[in-house]
Parts: sequence; structure tokens; C-alpha cells
Amino acid sequence: MEKEYNDLKRRGTFETVLKEEAYNEQILPLKWVFKYKFDSDGYLQKLKARLCVRGDLQITEEETYAATLAA
Repeated sequence: MEKEYNDLKRRGTFETVLKEEAYNEQILPLKWVFKYKFDSDGYLQKLKARLCVRGDLQITEEETYAATLAA
């Protein structure tokens, strides 16, 4: 989690603001997503953490639907 957070911060993906400063802005919650990879014996081989914003909760004036194709 620390590596993912520091990488996002280093890239300038987001900026930290105080809640009081964002009184006119919509604040979207974040969600941590974890992915685990195991070897054939069931031992943990790799662990990844990803920080995602809950864009589905964003209030917009226009439609924000993104069509996806499943094979």
C-alpha cells in the first residue's frame, strides 16, 4: 500500500486538500483493491495493492457511461 501511495504521489496523480478547503467540491471516497497470486502449492507468491477512486459516485451533468466489450 505504501509503495502504491508513494508512486501515485510522485507522479502527481492527486493533491491533498483539507476538507474545509473543498467546501464547494465533491469529495469522492477511495477504495483499496488487493490482488494475490499463489504458486501451485498454495503459497503466496505476489501481492499487489491498487488505490481506486469511486467514480461511480460522481455527480455530473452529462452522461458518463463507458461501454465495454466482453469476449
